[in-house]
Amino acid sequence: MPFHPHPKSRRAFTLVELVMVVSIIGVISAIAVPRIANANVKASSRALQATLTNVRKAIDCYYAEHDRFPGYNPSDGSINDDFFVKQLLEYSDRNGFTNPTLTAPFLYGPYLRAPFPKNPANKFDTVFVKAQRSSPDPSGGSSYGWIAVLSNGDFGILATDAQLDDIGVLEPSRKIDVRVK
Repeated sequence: MPFHPHPKSRRAFTLVELVMVVSIIGVISAIAVPRIANANVKASSRALQATLTNVRKAIDCYYAEHDRFPGYNPSDGSINDDFFVKQLLEYSDRNGFTNPTLTAPFLYGPYLRAPFPKNPANKFDTVFVKAQRSSPDPSGGSSYGWIAVLSNGDFGILATDAQLDDIGVLEPSRKIDVRVK
């Protein structure tokens, strides 16, 4: 019986076809990858804006109910970084003392959900509180993520220009108000 090729034999891809497909995939990748990376940077910048807006609104709410900004120790009136965070995250009484549960007289707040947000540039959630804008900032390699000014309720990010560049804030003074000046 003579050999006859199968009438439905499969034809393989040629080298030219494979090279074209790989080239097309390469072009699509070259276009898509930078856009995805840029989207991540934009998301970080927008997350920072949203965090600043939320914390600033919480500070305003605290002020409306307590007639002073958070960050004062109610016992002696001194400035206290820990009280700033606790007064925004926990229930408080009229004087600013805090309690994690809603009980009389702790009827105000909380103004933010725990945990306190992390700074996207340096990943710290700690707040440096100072009395006036002109008061000195923390020195050296700061372990603070945020900065608050009690004289006027300002709140901003504590980061270097390089850290801000990394999260997509290239000109903080012009693009978005991210720092306390």
